[in-house]
Amino acid sequence: MKKISLVILAVFIGLSAFAQTPATLRADAVRLASRGYFNKSLDCLRQIAVDSLNAEDMHLYYSNFAQLGQNDSLAYWADEMLKSNPYDAQLIVDYTPRLNNGWQGDMGRKTFPLKVIDICKKYVEHDSTHILVNRQLAEAYYNIGNYDLAIQELKKLEAVGDTCFGTLYTLGLTYQRMGDNSTAYDYLYRAYDKNDHHPYCLFMLGIVSNRVGLGAEALSYLDEAKKLLMPDRQTLFRLHKELAEAFKLKSEPDFRLEELQECMRYAEEKDVNELTYLMGQCYFQLKQRDKAKDYFNRFLEATENKEYNDKIKDMRSAAQRTLRMMMW
Repeated sequence: MKKISLVILAVFIGLSAFAQTPATLRADAVRLASRGYFNKSLDCLRQIAVDSLNAEDMHLYYSNFAQLGQNDSLAYWADEMLKSNPYDAQLIVDYTPRLNNGWQGDMGRKTFPLKVIDICKKYVEHDSTHILVNRQLAEAYYNIGNYDLAIQELKKLEAVGDTCFGTLYTLGLTYQRMGDNSTAYDYLYRAYDKNDHHPYCLFMLGIVSNRVGLGAEALSYLDEAKKLLMPDRQTLFRLHKELAEAFKLKSEPDFRLEELQECMRYAEEKDVNELTYLMGQCYFQLKQRDKAKDYFNRFLEATENKEYNDKIKDMRSAAQRTLRMMMW
């Protein structure tokens, strides 16, 4: 019995030697996070008792969840840290833009401007000069439609020299919402002067240019916005082709046909024959035999006596087989 007790004691001592202390767990969590192993870093942090967590541990929790895109967990740890230190500027300037921009939830995209206002107003009691915090406060006021307070905060930023694109752009948007198109034009133009490839700035600048009677300028801005917002022909072709494939997999030939017709608008010459065959297939499945015959015959005529790959060869055989079947 004494020997068994000694063995158990030796095993216990050996296991204790391998047990990680909070200090080693913290060091491992930091090391793993620095190498991109965010889930493993979290595993280390979870082995530290909650009542033993310090501010650095909580920041690492927050950072790991931010890297993993787990916004609800990120928000939990941010809120926990702000309870004990509402003046954590490093956290606030990272957290509040996320709240203003919002994230996708079960019921759609959620934004949290009122929460931003609470956080920023509390911080401003301690330090009213932090430009990055004040920007988020102004944006939150804009997001809830309180344009008077948004203007008040934005003008304070401008007065201390903050004339970055974002501040000027938001000033322009706010004045436009308030119906002051002339002032909106001035700020949007200044924002455009700093970034002439921002499609929504161009779009809004086009709108206010129209409102102040600058039609020629409006055309220029709106045309440029259209170019930036509209995908190129190749991207649109691929988009509609993949949509057509999805409708094929769902056995919905009518919707597939619509997408193939859109493909044809953006197709290069090399893609036209294949699209013609695929559209013939759709018409056949929709029992529109005259149109099916027309498209199959057009496909066969276009590919006759020409070099073609195995894919086109198989399509030709299938088209000929379908045409023979429709003769009966």
